[in-house]
Amino acid sequence: MKRIYIFILLILLCSCQRELRTYDSSRINVLEDKSERLPFDIHSYGYLLVDLADFDILYSEHSDEKIYPASLTKVLTMDTVLHLFEDLDDSSFVTNAQVEAMIREDASLAYIQRDYVYSLRDLLYALVLPSGADAAVALENYFKMHGLDLVEEMNRRAEELGCTSSHFMNTTGLHDDNHYSSLDDLYRIVMDTLEHEEGRKVLTSLQHEMEDGLVMHSSVGNVLNHDTQVLGGKTGYTPEAGQNILVLYRYHDKPYLLLTCGAPGSLAERKFYHYEDALEIFGKLY
Repeated sequence: MKRIYIFILLILLCSCQRELRTYDSSRINVLEDKSERLPFDIHSYGYLLVDLADFDILYSEHSDEKIYPASLTKVLTMDTVLHLFEDLDDSSFVTNAQVEAMIREDASLAYIQRDYVYSLRDLLYALVLPSGADAAVALENYFKMHGLDLVEEMNRRAEELGCTSSHFMNTTGLHDDNHYSSLDDLYRIVMDTLEHEEGRKVLTSLQHEMEDGLVMHSSVGNVLNHDTQVLGGKTGYTPEAGQNILVLYRYHDKPYLLLTCGAPGSLAERKFYHYEDALEIFGKLY
């Protein structure tokens, strides 16, 4: 039976861990009624801001609408791995041919070594911090070795979590018209991921050194604010999805979760409106 009360641990940058307040996961489906719109405009189409200490959704807009999640998909990829496999010291790899295929698709890569055997733990960091599609495929290979299809298991896991506006076609977030979610559903996925110790560690890390010496960096580290401590998170982008972001952060010793989607701009244009929106929220709400 699913736990009703759990403790979520977020890791501070100083490497000390602090405990978040326990929450009742059965309340997720009704909290949207408490939310309000932000009292100012941002670039993003939709957003969801959650106070994780009191487990309240503070602000939301378009959070129940179907969106293209882009690489925020990889949080469900990780959650599914953590849900089905406990031995993260087990290992997998990605082939040279698979990486070349992802390069042709213009997928974001962690640039892990091809045909090198990595632990599942390291692959999860490579999956989330630099948004490595190569790590996602290595995890797919692991599922295949166990007679499972990772995408099928992701859809099954999303349904179990009560995600009613989601369907996933791949592990990476590459665009497909039939690959969609909502901020409400992504919120459920994030909260479930935080129930896993390794999920908490990955989502609250800005850097990780792999066993082969490669160092993975999170793009969420670009959200810098003197008064707000960014703990970790995930970004996502495709031309169809726009710029999306998930940020776990702490303000005045209180933890928050911010999800946004559909911001204009792109890496090629050097316009990062998802970062600007996060900083706008940090700067104006407190």
